[in-house]
Amino acid sequence: MSASGSRELRVLGLFDHAGMGRDQRRERGAERIAGPYRVDLLAAHGIDLVTVPPARAALHLKLRDVAEHRSGVAQDLALRGARHAFRADAVLCLLEDKAVLPAALRRRRIPPYARPPIVAVSCWWAEEILHGSDEQRRRIARTARALDAIVVFSQNQAEAFARIGVADKVVPVPFGVDEAWYTPAEPVRPRLQVAAMGIDRGRDYLTLVDAARLTPEIRYDLFTQPERFAEIPLPPNVAVHAPVPMPAHRDNLRAADLVIVPTYDLAYPTGQSVLLEAMACGRCTAVTRTAAMAEYLDDGRSNLALPLHDPEGVARVVRRAIGDPGLRHRVGDAARAEVETRLTFDRTWARVAEVLREVAGRGERLR
Repeated sequence: MSASGSRELRVLGLFDHAGMGRDQRRERGAERIAGPYRVDLLAAHGIDLVTVPPARAALHLKLRDVAEHRSGVAQDLALRGARHAFRADAVLCLLEDKAVLPAALRRRRIPPYARPPIVAVSCWWAEEILHGSDEQRRRIARTARALDAIVVFSQNQAEAFARIGVADKVVPVPFGVDEAWYTPAEPVRPRLQVAAMGIDRGRDYLTLVDAARLTPEIRYDLFTQPERFAEIPLPPNVAVHAPVPMPAHRDNLRAADLVIVPTYDLAYPTGQSVLLEAMACGRCTAVTRTAAMAEYLDDGRSNLALPLHDPEGVARVVRRAIGDPGLRHRVGDAARAEVETRLTFDRTWARVAEVLREVAGRGERLR
């Protein structure tokens, strides 16, 4: 039984991880073995999360890669998880590619995925629906129609899914951060004035570099792939560094006077991880204002809003923040409070646990 007194729900989790099965948890005791986005926290909300060990043997990896490359479909986890699916109350796919084969088998009523409800966590489908090819939209629609729920991390995405007729399946859930790991700390040396981090395609570093040219008195440290700037001449106040391990990343967040997250306007909330990590560290953070980021942005209170594709406007925000330590302190304190109040991974997975119970309950009533 869960802490709430309801029956523990057995859920097959299909996702890439570094080893978070129950045996490893027993062996390693209290040491945290975190799944992606801290999905392991589902266990605190009455979910018995059964996972598939990652492929490790060289031959296994080679056969998997060949099969998945030729078919264009992620197969390995779903096939090896089939024996667990027979006894699962629900299946959780994280992320979209893990849902394609289970959904296809369900459409064709092929056991074991024909029976348990299937929930997918989606990051990119909305963007592909809006800007992908007709064939991409058809493929997403086929998969989505076979799912019971699609968890997304911003409310605006429901409109995109409505275009393929599945808006009723979309469940927006606020994204979170591991607030026990990303915490405020004593000032870290050496200090960074403006720091930007991130390697995903949603980062608008071109606008940031142009803003840096307009603020030559301020130093910018960018942690991303250096090759992104191979064809871009950088001003002397911009330094580009390769991505760093997580402990060093946290140190960089804590060291920054201002963490800046410049993004393109995508359907999903690109940049939200760094935004929330910096906020959890109590740092003043600025992020581009987009529809996808609306529920994470409270301009002037817990973070600062950047104008989209506007170097002059970004430069104004940077100058204001760097020139006003009091503002940075107030925003940083409010940022940490906002994370603790509503933007933790524990709250994210508590809501997903509710979704899993809802779909499992519907499935039981239909059987």
